[in-house]
Amino acid sequence: MNQYERAKHEPDFSMVERIAKALNVPESYFYAKDDEAAWLLVVFHRLPAEARLDVLQAIKDVVENRKTSVP
Repeated sequence: MNQYERAKHEPDFSMVERIAKALNVPESYFYAKDDEAAWLLVVFHRLPAEARLDVLQAIKDVVENRKTSVP
């Protein structure tokens, strides 16, 4: 792990999958460019399926409202 943290070696994707599973985070978490994106990925990953659908609908609503409110 230390060599990954120091960027001496990079884990192959199967290692990323195993680490993600152990930490209960999605694999994409390790590739997020900023903390906000990483946080969203983890929170969404840990939600039950029904709650994920609610979140997706809420985001769609926000995006749609922004489209209609732009002059």
